Amino acid sequence: MSAFKSIFKDELEEHIALRNTTSALNTRINIRVALSNFDRYLVEIGVIEKTIDEGIVNGWIKQLLEINTSRTVSVKVSILRKFLEYLRFCEISVFIPRRPKCTDSYVPYLFSEDEIEKIFHTVDTLEYVKSRPTSRYVRFMFPMLLRLLYGCGLRLSETLSLQISDVNLDDGVLWLKHTKCNKQRFVPMSKSLTEILRGYIAAMGLANNPNAFVFPAGKTDKKHFHRRAAEFVFIQILQAAGIYVKPEPHKRGQCLNCFRHLFAVKSFAQAEKNGRLIDDSVPFLSVYLGHSDMNGTEKYLKFNGDMFPEYIERFESYGDGVFSETLYEE
Repeated sequence: MSAFKSIFKDELEEHIALRNTTSALNTRINIRVALSNFDRYLVEIGVIEKTIDEGIVNGWIKQLLEINTSRTVSVKVSILRKFLEYLRFCEISVFIPRRPKCTDSYVPYLFSEDEIEKIFHTVDTLEYVKSRPTSRYVRFMFPMLLRLLYGCGLRLSETLSLQISDVNLDDGVLWLKHTKCNKQRFVPMSKSLTEILRGYIAAMGLANNPNAFVFPAGKTDKKHFHRRAAEFVFIQILQAAGIYVKPEPHKRGQCLNCFRHLFAVKSFAQAEKNGRLIDDSVPFLSVYLGHSDMNGTEKYLKFNGDMFPEYIERFESYGDGVFSETLYEE
């Protein structure tokens, strides 16, 4: 990545060096990307004095809003705030913008029952599919991968990280050790899904290797299949099924994470049909999905009402009463 070039290049490197000591890898990357963008902006507008006024900051934010979602802008501005606070500590005159508030407007794509049927029929009968990098196992792995995502509501990264030692076929339980925020949890499977997974592991020759990944990248089993490769394959499956929809700008559209949303919505709907109030269901589902608190479950209450019109009003009224506006800060 190129070095900083503005008049604040030394301060930027010093600040990043400090942040690197306490930040995770992904956070460090995001910090450098955001501050590199700000550095280029300073060069573009010709800032030659070590002072940052309100006009400079607002001009950068306006530029961000033209090409980014509001959430992305909120994250980048929060990163900038910390750098500006560092400059103020260095006794440099700066304007620090207010912490940006942002509500999550993301509404997931929910596959219909007909689309789900087409997806599984396609993945079960597709004779050839490309992957990046190429894997001869992909045609055998994907029917199992989609069933775990759909049947357990797992994150894609959690599923791909599964090793044979994490699978308890006797009790039908998955041990998720590599999850968001470094949490761990146990996830039960249905009896039918457990038996399908048992047959898959045997057919793949993985049963006697506890360290092998359930979804290996190649012959050695030392690396798991990559999430980007999985998304690439999934698009091919959607195209082959005739249901692919090109995503709109700044929107996720159809992706493997949609199975997790569909699992959540169906769980809410099933609980309602069984007479359980949403107020009682959400806390349990929040824990099951691996969220740190119920705010993390809020986006799973947002969906297009075409599939579940009888539930959308109840979910929205519940969310309005429980979840506050989200403030995105580093």
